[in-house]
Amino acid sequence: MDKPKPNFDFKLMSFGYKFRDFFLPRMNTLKEVGIKPGFRVLDYGCGPGSYIIPLAELAGKSGKIYALDIHPIAKLDCQIIA
Repeated sequence: MDKPKPNFDFKLMSFGYKFRDFFLPRMNTLKEVGIKPGFRVLDYGCGPGSYIIPLAELAGKSGKIYALDIHPIAKLDCQIIA
């Protein structure tokens, strides 16, 4: 089984994703997938949760988003976002 990255590495990766998301919003990528209201989606390896909010917007109140990651910090980030 893989080991989670050290906390510093994870935080650095999270910062990089925030920079990426500013220039390339995740919603643009997700629109290609065809997620509709009521869908249930698993974000496997959610990391810092870049896809969680856009997924929730697409799935709507009738949908459900699950986020899963091996890293303990990621689990906290995803729970806070969701």
